[in-house]
Amino acid sequence: MITAVKYHIRRIVALLLIVLLLRALLHDDHSAPSEPETPTGETTSAQAEPRRHAAATIGASRPEEMVVPAIGLRATFEGADCRVVNGAIDPKTMDKACALTGEGYPYSLPGTDAQDIVVVAGHTGAGVSAVFNKLYDGKNERHNIGIGEHLYLRTASSGDDWLQYRATDLHDPQKGTLAADTSIWGTGPMPGRLLTISCIQPANPLADSVRNAVVGWQLVGTVTGEQVEKAFQPR
Repeated sequence: MITAVKYHIRRIVALLLIVLLLRALLHDDHSAPSEPETPTGETTSAQAEPRRHAAATIGASRPEEMVVPAIGLRATFEGADCRVVNGAIDPKTMDKACALTGEGYPYSLPGTDAQDIVVVAGHTGAGVSAVFNKLYDGKNERHNIGIGEHLYLRTASSGDDWLQYRATDLHDPQKGTLAADTSIWGTGPMPGRLLTISCIQPANPLADSVRNAVVGWQLVGTVTGEQVEKAFQPR
């Protein structure tokens, strides 16, 4: 399990600032000339080239897929908030990540205008497959993520576009100290920040997991799905 955090009054204030943005696509069919018909089997140059630019804004909504190309990680998400059991995050499934939101946990859903931290959690397993196994190397006591590497997140409202984040800081705190660690949570709202949180599996498979692996990421923009697939190289 992963220690959950209810982060004091400032997080409640941050919750009140969250605005759900909905993109409206307006079309005027009478304002543009009709396109010439393309013979069957042929494509125009516009059709042949991938879309080069993603939307500048993506409304806050539930995450659906995450990709970290540097470690070959591709994850899908549970459809509901992270389950919390006895004060600890305990995702319902081993093979999917989850987002910590909902009553009592006023963190943001991901979007370009997220007003505070987006919290993403997932299980790791000792000798078994789990969604976040690739984030940390318990045997060698090190993060597999390097500063500057990228994470991509597709959400319910992003369509074919993805949010792009850059790794900014790495942590491996004792579970009992995670909630009070200001180097992770800050001391005020942190727009655009995302945390991935998992358990560190010790080298001894019979030992208990007593630490968390935490990576801090910062939103840098949006990209197209074609750009994500080009960056993703499974290992």
